[in-house]
Amino acid sequence: MLLALDFRTKLIETLRAIQTVLDQPGVLVVGSEVPNLLEAAAACSLVVSQDVDIGVPIASHVGVKGCLRRVQGLRPSAEEPSVWVPEREALIEVNFIGIDPDLRDLTESYVYDDPELPMLVFGAVSAMRHGRTVEVDGVRVPLPRMQDLLLEKLISERSGIKGDRDLLVVAGLLLVAEEAALTDLEATILRLPGELRHAVRTNLAVLSLLGSVPGMPDPNAVRAVVATLLRRLDLEGERP
Repeated sequence: MLLALDFRTKLIETLRAIQTVLDQPGVLVVGSEVPNLLEAAAACSLVVSQDVDIGVPIASHVGVKGCLRRVQGLRPSAEEPSVWVPEREALIEVNFIGIDPDLRDLTESYVYDDPELPMLVFGAVSAMRHGRTVEVDGVRVPLPRMQDLLLEKLISERSGIKGDRDLLVVAGLLLVAEEAALTDLEATILRLPGELRHAVRTNLAVLSLLGSVPGMPDPNAVRAVVATLLRRLDLEGERP
């Protein structure tokens, strides 16, 4: 439990350090830390990774750069300026990812080139929309819709440890997902091209077989939800 509490402090203090960035229009916290922030009182018991991903709309890029110039305790990595590394132990790494609403292909990506804050822009991340803003210890944290986060992870074709980690993030999201979000997710998946629908089914099947990992979301707790979602997708997919 001490590890979780220590990590919670680091995560919240990192978000506090970039609060002005989080207040910029359309900026979202995305990725593996979202399940932690959605836990009761943002308990952060699911230490899946030691960094936090921030989605930045292209339209807010200039404003975000201005905010970052005033941030203390973090600095851009010399190797990768889109990654900001902590200058003190109380913070964690921050990764900046581009959001481009004009991207329609979920698999498309490109580099938004900028000498100060270049970003990789991903179609699946760009499809995310604001869902809710949670307040944790006085820090306002904008989060995407649950169904958008789930979809981004489920169309991923990562393998090995990285792939398993993404699926454990899915498990963490499913632990707190409401039925309305799952219904919307199901409808969205059924509208995907065949290759992406297959990727989703494959990832759900893998998740149904994963074992538990200490300190990470427990896939056993969402077996029934995963089985129901797979069954619905299979049944709907067979209909003309």
